[in-house]
Amino acid sequence: MIEDIMNMLFNGILNGAVLALISLGYSLVYGVGGIMNMAHGAYFMLTGYLLLWGMRIFPGMLFLTVIFVIIIITIIGGLTYILLIKPLQDTHVGVVLITFGLAFLIEQWILIVSGTTSASINDYVLFPGTTEFLGYSMFNQYIFFIIASLVIVSLFALFISKSKLGKSIRAVSQDREAAVLMGINANRVLLYTVMISAFLAAIAASLYLPGAALTGPGMGWTYLTSSFAVIILGGMGSLVGSVVGGYIMGFVTSFTSIFLPNGPSWAHVVPLIVILIVLIIRPRGLFGKKKLR
Repeated sequence: MIEDIMNMLFNGILNGAVLALISLGYSLVYGVGGIMNMAHGAYFMLTGYLLLWGMRIFPGMLFLTVIFVIIIITIIGGLTYILLIKPLQDTHVGVVLITFGLAFLIEQWILIVSGTTSASINDYVLFPGTTEFLGYSMFNQYIFFIIASLVIVSLFALFISKSKLGKSIRAVSQDREAAVLMGINANRVLLYTVMISAFLAAIAASLYLPGAALTGPGMGWTYLTSSFAVIILGGMGSLVGSVVGGYIMGFVTSFTSIFLPNGPSWAHVVPLIVILIVLIIRPRGLFGKKKLR
C-alpha cells in the first residue's frame, strides 16, 4: 500500500511537471494571439524521435544532441508561425485547420520513416540510475526533470514579469490594439511566443522521454489532448492556471492509473472527462477571466 501511494505521488508530480511545461507554452500562445496551435503535441513527439535518430547517428554526444534538437524544434515553431499561422491569424478556424494539417503531416512523416512500432531511448538518459526512497525506486532522470521543471517555470515567471519581451507579451495579451499604439510589434511578439511555446515542449520532451517510451507517431495527439484539458481546467490563457491545472491533472491521472480497476485505460479518458465537466460547470476554468477576447 505504501509503495502504491509513493508511486501515485511520484508519478503525479512527474505527470504534472510534463503537463505544466507543455500547457504553459500552449496557453501562452492562446493568451497572446487567441491561437489554438494544433501542432503543439507534434512538437513534443517530434523531439523524441529526433533525439532517437540523433543519438543513433552521433552516439556519445547526448548533451549536444539535446541542445541541437531543442534549437531545431524552436525554429520549427517559428517557421510554423511565419508560413502558416501569420497568413491566417485573423481566421481562427483557418489556424486550427492549418496547424492540424501540419501535425498530421509530421505524424505521417514519422510513420513512413519509423513505422508504428514503439521505440525506447532509455539508453540515452542524461542521469542514469535510480534513487530509493521509502522502498520506492525513482529514476534519477525523472528526479532531475521534476527539479528542472520547477526551475524553468520559476524562470519563466520572472521572464514574463521582468524582461522587456515579457512585458511586451503581457501588453499584447491584455490589449493588442493598445500595445500596437504604444509601438509594440504585435506580430513579432506572437512569433516569439510561438517559438517559446515550441521551446518549452522540446524541453519537456528532451528531459522526460528518455525515461519513457516513444509509443508511436500518434503520441503527440495524447499530449495535445491532455494540455488542452489542462488549459480548460486552469483557464484559457492563464499561465498560473496552466501550471496548477497541470499538476491537478497529473495527480488525477496518476491516481486513476494506480487505484482504479483498469486504471491505465481510464487514465486516457480522464482529460476528456475533465474537459466536459469544466465546460459545463465553470467554462472559464479555475483562473480564467469572465470574458475572453
